[in-house]
Amino acid sequence: MQVERRAHEHSNVAGQNVRLAGRVRSADRPTVAPLLTAFILAIALLVVPLLAPGNAQARVRPAAQTHPRFGAPPPVTGGGAPKRLVSTSSNWAGYDAVGGTFTSVTATWVQPTIQPSLTTAYADFWVGLDGDGSTTVEQIGTEGYSLGGVVTYDAWYEMYPNYPVNIPMTITPGDLITATVTSTAANKFVLSLVDQTSGQSFTTRQTFAGAQLASAEVIVEAPYADGVGVLPLADFGAVNFTNCVLNGQPIAAFTWQQINMVTETGSLLARTSALGPDGASFSVTTDTTPPTTTARGLDNRWHHKPVTVTFSATDNPGGSGVAYTEYSLDDGTTWTKGTSVTIPAPADHSNDGSHVILYRSADRAGNIEPIRRGMVRIDTRKPTPIANWATSVVRGRVASLRYYVSDRRPGSPTATVTIKVTTLAGASVKTVLLRQQPVNTRLSFKFACWLARGKYRFLIFATDAAGNPQTRPASNRLTVR
Repeated sequence: MQVERRAHEHSNVAGQNVRLAGRVRSADRPTVAPLLTAFILAIALLVVPLLAPGNAQARVRPAAQTHPRFGAPPPVTGGGAPKRLVSTSSNWAGYDAVGGTFTSVTATWVQPTIQPSLTTAYADFWVGLDGDGSTTVEQIGTEGYSLGGVVTYDAWYEMYPNYPVNIPMTITPGDLITATVTSTAANKFVLSLVDQTSGQSFTTRQTFAGAQLASAEVIVEAPYADGVGVLPLADFGAVNFTNCVLNGQPIAAFTWQQINMVTETGSLLARTSALGPDGASFSVTTDTTPPTTTARGLDNRWHHKPVTVTFSATDNPGGSGVAYTEYSLDDGTTWTKGTSVTIPAPADHSNDGSHVILYRSADRAGNIEPIRRGMVRIDTRKPTPIANWATSVVRGRVASLRYYVSDRRPGSPTATVTIKVTTLAGASVKTVLLRQQPVNTRLSFKFACWLARGKYRFLIFATDAAGNPQTRPASNRLTVR
């Protein structure tokens, strides 16, 4: 098996740009003892090619040849605005431009840190000409890969389908890298890589027939292994590309494609951001998991006082961190950034009712959480108990005390009712507590009456589910014969 890169492919399926196995290059790896190498690679289930004999810089030539992209490049309308597309790729993330002749591409990035992985994983960062809609690629960049938990960084250039070549530079995470590919004349190219942090630089002049100069790219790539397919993408967190200039102009001046890397089943592997305000900067991240937001105060209960809802968001371990939390009080028409919101309860009852609150958070990688929802219910009106029906009962029989709790809508659907039976002098002889009694409905309380014969009063007290007590209780007569 050989690690390689192929000319970028994609096809139009159901009106969508779907990228297949893209441009790939072979990759050599550090030489280790053969038995140890075999052991490590058997665990990883991937074979890392050895250096080509007699050439310490050349990588093993790919077994599979480059493939052009299936279908024509996106059309460019004469004199019209550049077309801007969002597409997916099995091994590319970043931006490419098509629809013209491209003679130069340059970009700057900070070499990201690759997270160690027990399985083999790769992440390449490069600029190039061709490769999308053409059978050649002229490119230069850096790479980080994890093999058996050990992370290695290197630099390389490639005039595909010729051998990829290692660049004798030491690449360290955090280094500020600038890469440039320029076509200086027919079949003539200059490729350069500058490590602005360490002061290292590399330039090579190449003669290369057959280049069509059909596209220009700034890309993060998961390389391709012959016989295996696209290799696992290393977790690099995020990389920010700046000063991305094609033919002396920012990417935004051209017909470009914003490419997200996905698995064969469509799961997101690396997300590419929108272009920055300068039209020449963007980021790519392997953080594809949005934050999770919890809310305190959304208890679905009724309240007679203002309710403050507090939001708390956490990002996934190793994620880019929470960027912001936002909420909406108008079903998503407008969103307000913040970690708390208070639903008022004015005494004029103008805010009574149910209030739906939508909320979500986003991380610095641009992952937005699916909308969550909760509800706050406000009721500031006091219930009114009614007892318009006097009751007479034979001692030892069942007495029925009829009553009604009026509560204007919108408001609490239930109330806690207390019934007290007293003598005419006011002495309490019986008290009953009834919870969750429906309001605006005729009700009755029945009990076997063993009170002494005589005249009594029964009083109805009510407190609605929001906690509003009645202004005064209702009362009526109870006669025991």
